[in-house]
Amino acid sequence: MQPDPRVFYKVFLELDTSNLLNILSFDSRSMEYLLNDEFASYFNPNYPIFFKNKLKSLKGKIFFRNSIDQALKSNQLRSVMAIIKYIIKYQNSYVSAFLFKRNLKELIQRGVPVANLLKS
Repeated sequence: MQPDPRVFYKVFLELDTSNLLNILSFDSRSMEYLLNDEFASYFNPNYPIFFKNKLKSLKGKIFFRNSIDQALKSNQLRSVMAIIKYIIKYQNSYVSAFLFKRNLKELIQRGVPVANLLKS
């Protein structure tokens, strides 16, 4: 219920060059709200909001995960569908294809509709 949701779309160095949307991908209600078309004035196709995030494991190893991976790990299919809808509409570029490189098979197995994604 933030009056100005821009803080959720900004990238913060303090968050290891991530944004709050990538962190909140485990919560479908937040994702559906923040990716709603009513906030389209804050979305800029030149600045993608979904990308790989650099994370550190408890053992100190570095790995990369994106918000779709995080949402799938948390079994939040509504989050995944909201993210895909956003990507198709506002971040539709071949550059974003890496977001689905490892998880497309899992998306299909879990019954997430990917037809529009494949057409985009």
